[in-house]
Amino acid sequence: MSLEPTKVPLTVKEFDKQVVGLCAGCGCGCGYILYLKEGKIVDLCGHPADVRCVGSFCTKGITYIQEVHRNPLRLKGVFLKNGEDFISVDYQTALNLLRERLLKGKTAFLLGRQGGLEEYVLARTFGEVFVDAPVVDFLPSTVEPTDWKRVKFILSVDAEPVFSEVMATRWLVDAVEGGAYLFCLSSRYETLCAKAKDRLLLKPDQVIRFLRALLEPEKGEEKVEFVKRSLFLLRGSLVLVGAHLLSSPFRDAVAYLLSSLRNRYGVNYSFVGDLMPFPAKSLEDFIGELDQFENLVVVGNVFRYFKEEHLQNIRDKFVVSFQTFPNITAHYSNVVFSSTLFYERSFVNYRHGFGYLLYSQKTCEPEAGIYNPQRVLEEVYCKTADVREFLQDYGVSYEKLTGEGYERLRMEDLGLKKVEDYQIPQCEFYVYTDSTLVEDLGHWNPWTHEIERYQRAYVNPHTAKKLGLKGSIRIGDVEFDLYITQNLADGVIFVPSEFEEFQPFDPGHRVGSFLKKPFHRYEAFA
Repeated sequence: MSLEPTKVPLTVKEFDKQVVGLCAGCGCGCGYILYLKEGKIVDLCGHPADVRCVGSFCTKGITYIQEVHRNPLRLKGVFLKNGEDFISVDYQTALNLLRERLLKGKTAFLLGRQGGLEEYVLARTFGEVFVDAPVVDFLPSTVEPTDWKRVKFILSVDAEPVFSEVMATRWLVDAVEGGAYLFCLSSRYETLCAKAKDRLLLKPDQVIRFLRALLEPEKGEEKVEFVKRSLFLLRGSLVLVGAHLLSSPFRDAVAYLLSSLRNRYGVNYSFVGDLMPFPAKSLEDFIGELDQFENLVVVGNVFRYFKEEHLQNIRDKFVVSFQTFPNITAHYSNVVFSSTLFYERSFVNYRHGFGYLLYSQKTCEPEAGIYNPQRVLEEVYCKTADVREFLQDYGVSYEKLTGEGYERLRMEDLGLKKVEDYQIPQCEFYVYTDSTLVEDLGHWNPWTHEIERYQRAYVNPHTAKKLGLKGSIRIGDVEFDLYITQNLADGVIFVPSEFEEFQPFDPGHRVGSFLKKPFHRYEAFA
């Protein structure tokens, strides 16, 4: 798909240049037109010819492209830690320091979603790669979001595309309005539930048991039998799965049951959320291997997942960080580069569950003092990122990708696991942490932060009564104000995960400060 500016401008504002790009704020990759005047952004519109957004553009995309660009809190320059403070240094001084330190000793690369495929290819060349997303070795989706509208039965398993891939929700809405039956299993009442004809609010272990019952020959309870019949009669039905379930004790169960549903009923599936489709290790793996590394290179705010003991253990490491705002990761770094975002550099978006790659040209020049992580690392190591050669192993043409802006990954399908390879953990109460519409970067912008100002814990009235809760709840070492709502399953305590201590507005607590296993989105509450 190749997009060009529209013949008639979509803005009434004065501009002297219009540029087309694909958004990398999530996996949808919506097309947009950026209107510039003297190099400054004056307006932003969704591209009407793009098949994924059809002219719309979500709050997240607007924030990342139009608001972060002019946010006075945004970092500009290079900063060197000096005692407990940071001092500004020139680029060449920082580059010389990186060459001195990174070219000797073992380096770990910790990559968040803000990094592109270029940084990943460089990282795997010069060190070990760790990511803050579930790593999969199968095609994350067998059907593209734009084809969801053609499905007649949809089983949603703890999936909330509005909070992760916002614009993909339109295709589910189109499916429902076209007569599709939407059946939701979830631990919180999600936006998708509002469109469902059937919805069950269940603890995660109960969700997994419901899925297992779909595969059992014995007759189950009424709703189980209804879903069985629907999947059997409507071949090619869609199963949506929240990617966060792969960052939980239920990972193996989800993989096995989804594979079995595909074999039994011929379902298609799509994971919704942040996934890593290329070889890497988890942040949990990194903590276990921390002693092996002298140097850390970090792209994105991944330290918000770390416990206090983890943060203390990295103090004797040399940490280079590429950040947009002065977040917790920046504060625990030795050198901080103010980092470009996706629209300020050519960017291959790969971190999502939709099974394709998206390339976008640079649509806006970064201001002075903002640096492309790829270019900095290439200067340090005196080597360029050979993305073309890397993609050949996955059957992807770099020329087609950069020419059309889109290419589907060719990877193995989901492999069947043995039944004994998974268990279903169970406990009376679970703490569930996940993002809402306001992600990490969103809390640094006033108008998006206002959508969710405070970090609270949310519980069902029955859960509150069982635990004897009234105005607050203590999770680990943190006391949270309590919000009691019917929109959660009984036995689930939900806490938004995108807050942290260094936010400028109503700071909250990173998940690493109150969870026993901060790399899991579900854990037992005791």
